[in-house]
Amino acid sequence: MKILYVLDFEPFCEDKDGLTKIYYNLIKYISKNNYVDLLIVLEDKIDNVDNFYNVKSIFYETIKLSKFEKNINRIKYEYATTLSKNKVKILYDKYNMKQYDVIHTAHLFFSNISFYHSSIVIGATDASSLAMSENTLREKLRKFYYKKIEDVLSKKDLWIHTVTQRDYDRYKTDKKFIITNGVDSEKYRSYNVGKIKKSFVFHGNLDYKVNKDAIFYMSKVLKDIGCKYKLYIVGRGESESYAFLDNVVVVGEVDNIAKEISKYEYYLILMTTGTGVKNKLLEAMSCECNIIANNLAINGLEDIEYLKHSINLIDDYDEIKNIILNKVDKNARDYILKNYTWESFANQFITKYEKIWESSLLVGKK
Repeated sequence: MKILYVLDFEPFCEDKDGLTKIYYNLIKYISKNNYVDLLIVLEDKIDNVDNFYNVKSIFYETIKLSKFEKNINRIKYEYATTLSKNKVKILYDKYNMKQYDVIHTAHLFFSNISFYHSSIVIGATDASSLAMSENTLREKLRKFYYKKIEDVLSKKDLWIHTVTQRDYDRYKTDKKFIITNGVDSEKYRSYNVGKIKKSFVFHGNLDYKVNKDAIFYMSKVLKDIGCKYKLYIVGRGESESYAFLDNVVVVGEVDNIAKEISKYEYYLILMTTGTGVKNKLLEAMSCECNIIANNLAINGLEDIEYLKHSINLIDDYDEIKNIILNKVDKNARDYILKNYTWESFANQFITKYEKIWESSLLVGKK
């Protein structure tokens, strides 16, 4: 197939964040056996990368929207950085986008391509409103705004990809599908290193609000149940926010996440907000970590009955003490190898691309 990916970020650093990880691996595997081009649209010029796995051509565009244009988008309940139909049409013509069987874009900035091409996928789309609280008037208004964005997107003639059933259910369209994230099981593996006694670990971007909320919450839970274990947090980001948490140790950014998280007795992941499948959890499972998780942390994962035998899934936080006392040891490596690889993730996309392309030919729109 001939596929164009249109992104508003660089997909070249796998561990930058969750979305970059998805597109890094998707393009890596899809480009093995398909004709793939990549168009990167950014607000500022960068040093161009000209080669990325088997991608045929990488194009760059610099488009910076004014405050006025962003506010107009907000009034229309569009994503603030959404390119207008006119701007999209210029790029459509410049790169002869009708030549592609499928155009796959991330975020919502390029959603107006649906006016010019019939085989469009908006990928890894979270229903952001589901992750938002409603404790203050400002939070309620923000949640309302994102719900409206999701409703507007649902009415566009394109396919919406989500990674969980929860996100899928939020979009009011028949043109949607679920494909769950993968994990690099060769990179994320167990290391034979000494264990730090009385330790939990959690990893992720320390500046990401969802992770911040989880870290503060886990710190409180451990205090409330009288657990004397320390919680070590691994990842890039500012550490000052956690300085006054006396049971939290900031490790920071490391060269080898898999080797680092293998050092701790337990991997603790108690999420309070957020949507989508947690890449961090898939990575910890692949590394054979002994995981303690709540139900929100496993959102979107398959084969839950099998999963319950592979991690410590808890309903009551007092169960944490029982797991430690009884030295319960589980690992989910086999579960990952059975259900979640990036190659399988990419293969599912090819199958979906083919169906979308075939249906567009039947309709005769392309």
